[in-house]
Amino acid sequence: MRILTILLALFPAWASAAFDSQFGLGTGTQYGGAVGMKYSLNGENNKFYIGAGRSDFFEGDEDYGLSLGWENALTNKHSLGLGIRTKTRPVGGYYLTGTAEQPRRKELKKRYESFVAGTYTYYFTSNNEPGFLTGLSVGKTYQETNITSGFKSGIEYGAFLGYQF
Repeated sequence: MRILTILLALFPAWASAAFDSQFGLGTGTQYGGAVGMKYSLNGENNKFYIGAGRSDFFEGDEDYGLSLGWENALTNKHSLGLGIRTKTRPVGGYYLTGTAEQPRRKELKKRYESFVAGTYTYYFTSNNEPGFLTGLSVGKTYQETNITSGFKSGIEYGAFLGYQF
């Protein structure tokens, strides 16, 4: 909620700035997961984007992902930025708790994951022109179920490939 308040407070400054917009299709962390779309607002050296898509093809019908991000152009082909991707999906099965003498089963329900990462993007043409782009993201994943929650151990990597129109 705090992030939304900050974004709304900055909205008048964004409205007066000269922004271009682009639409893209692709796969990976900037596009919500396995396949999705991305909408970008491009400033002079900054790009703000939102992406949404299918987070996984193999788990079920309710798998979706959402990504938000910001990039700063180093050159017209290279950008560094920050990104957040969230995804939810149903989880089936049971989780055993208790002791060996008195085991208890708890039903697993939905799982929620957030991935916060630094990103690198390479544009094959230019960051404000139509064309292909690819990149990497490196960060941490927070996972929450009805049984456990917390950051996963270790650093996780992501990749993306897309086309912006």
